[in-house]
Amino acid sequence: MSLPCVSRTPSRAGRLIVRPARPTDHDAIREVVHAAYQQYEPVTGSALFSRYIADLLDIERHSRHGQLIVAELDGNVRGSGAFYPDVSVQGVGWPRGWAGGRALAVHPDARGHGVGQAVVAAAECLARHHGAPVFALHTASFMTTAIAMYDRLGYRRAPEYDRDLGAFFGLDGQATFRSIAYIRDLPSDQPLGTGSANEPRLATAAQA
Repeated sequence: MSLPCVSRTPSRAGRLIVRPARPTDHDAIREVVHAAYQQYEPVTGSALFSRYIADLLDIERHSRHGQLIVAELDGNVRGSGAFYPDVSVQGVGWPRGWAGGRALAVHPDARGHGVGQAVVAAAECLARHHGAPVFALHTASFMTTAIAMYDRLGYRRAPEYDRDLGAFFGLDGQATFRSIAYIRDLPSDQPLGTGSANEPRLATAAQA
């Protein structure tokens, strides 16, 4: 995207930079996703987890439909996520024209330093740039930390868009978990780049 959202803020763990990902970041993104989600395999079981993590790691598909975002702490990629300008292409029932996110991940070594919140803020900034009325995402019912973050950020539950994870990944009839839907209405009259110091601003790729 020609006008990605970028933020640079101090963090308790160092300098936090959120920017659009480059192809050279893909290996680092995979490492972050693996590290962030590996803890859930004992919870979900290997059958569901293998399908779930494969979907999260399909970064070529994510980047084809939108923009990969990374968060660096002192030069090391420690967070990532995928922004979708039209979240309906995810095939999980979202309305066409809404923007959304996928595969938010924070490395365990970087938790508690605002990395996940910064990636979400950058994705919301991109959504407003695209004129989307709503930003939508799913998290899993067992991801209690993520659920708490979305509640804290002011997202609201949209249970009509909840999905059964097992059914989505072709594991019908097995005990499984819910994919929990959250949405946020985006203001259409808020100029970009005029918010708080912590809000991502628009910048050219060269500036990133």
